[in-house]
Amino acid sequence: MNIRLFRHVVAIAAAWTLVCAGAAAAGQTPDTVPPGTLTLGPVRITPGLLLKDMGVDNNVFNEPVDPKSDVTFTLTPRADVRFRMRRLHLGFTTATDYVYYRTYSSERGTNTYASGRVEFDLGTLKPYASATALNSRNRINAEVDARARHRDVVYAGGVTLKIASRTSVLLNGSQGSVAYEPDEEFRGINLDESLNGTRRSIDAGIAIALTPITTFSTSLARERQRFSLSPARDADAWRVSPTFTFSPTGVLSGSASVGYRRFHTRSPDLPDYSGLVSAVSVAATNYGRNQVLGVFNRDVQYSYDTTTVYFLGTGGSVTWTLLVAGPIDIRGTVGRTLMDYTVSGASDGRDTTTTYGGGAGYRFSNHARLGINAEWSRRASTRSADRNYRNNRIFAGLTWGTTS
Repeated sequence: MNIRLFRHVVAIAAAWTLVCAGAAAAGQTPDTVPPGTLTLGPVRITPGLLLKDMGVDNNVFNEPVDPKSDVTFTLTPRADVRFRMRRLHLGFTTATDYVYYRTYSSERGTNTYASGRVEFDLGTLKPYASATALNSRNRINAEVDARARHRDVVYAGGVTLKIASRTSVLLNGSQGSVAYEPDEEFRGINLDESLNGTRRSIDAGIAIALTPITTFSTSLARERQRFSLSPARDADAWRVSPTFTFSPTGVLSGSASVGYRRFHTRSPDLPDYSGLVSAVSVAATNYGRNQVLGVFNRDVQYSYDTTTVYFLGTGGSVTWTLLVAGPIDIRGTVGRTLMDYTVSGASDGRDTTTTYGGGAGYRFSNHARLGINAEWSRRASTRSADRNYRNNRIFAGLTWGTTS
């Protein structure tokens, strides 16, 4: 679906909810309202504004020699719309990035994002459906340094069936597609030929509420990846994912999943992969003054390179935030990412990206913050010297309202 058409359809649905707001206001259950939210009966509109990366990028193109420097910033207005009427819940999020570079106009661009979700609370049965669309020039991962235009669309649906006071059965399915512009390339390789395709997934599992703020779930998923211009890259996979989910109201928040994936390539010329995968993003808060956020991911990712179809990406980061006094806080972060190409048949090939950073912030209110940060990053490669780079940045950012 065209992203503009998708946004128009969901906008019409949001307008319809505004028309119905007065008639459906009664019987709503109060809950936590984000700061800056406009409430119109059952409709809640939470705007947000993010000004980020405002400063100097000392290596705009991530080049190994003769790096180019430029002044840049990204401005992102966004809005979250929520509608609740008895058993019906609707949600819509839209955001647009305006990316500016003073000298290198080729790096400027606009990125748009829209997501809609509908849920029905039927007591023991809770079905949902969602759609997400992205039109972006952002770099897709730590491997591809080009800002290349691509359009991603994901449709999903599922149901939760409560079978006991703390136990539910889960069933979900999704289909997504990635489409790069025909003229987008990186290192002489057309990205549409390498990466354009579709992905389908269906999973079933069970969830158990261990405590009011902690849930354990496990699921078994079947995945199918197909490439429209490079069928030799096609693959099927099985995945089992035990997961702990923590409520934002507890000392721990976020989720942690460590599972197993069996990745089977359909081409006899490509090796398979079987091993551990993970997706962890957990924050620990101590007395409201200290927060430590840990992120760790490990999974198979497709490469743009025709000689190494996929790689095993392993990496994570730790960010520590300390509220010093009053509205002033300081942050420090360290991260490391390893891209291992040997799993796809390369005799030797690993790229490692390391990042350090820190900064300070000032909170004007409970939903506005100004921050100044410094970041040092470095990529080292055993595959080729022209993949190495260093970059140092000093930048400021301003957030207001919802930015998540």
